[in-house]
Amino acid sequence: MIASYLTIERDPGRLAADADVDALAPMLIGTGHLLFAARDAAPPEAEAAAAAAAVAKVVTAAIASVTPEPPP
Repeated sequence: MIASYLTIERDPGRLAADADVDALAPMLIGTGHLLFAARDAAPPEAEAAAAAAAVAKVVTAAIASVTPEPPP
């Protein structure tokens, strides 16, 4: 499902044409899993903002490597 979404984003140029979505998808899934696998339950409200920020940071870093440069 994630790879399909990334392909949809790649086709109109929102991701680089050579972006390897089949490698990027499990990387995002695995990283998300590692961020939250040790939790016994849903994150408490006090940690929700930190959890959202951690996910945003990971996704931003991963996607940055396959985001095309804007035209000059």
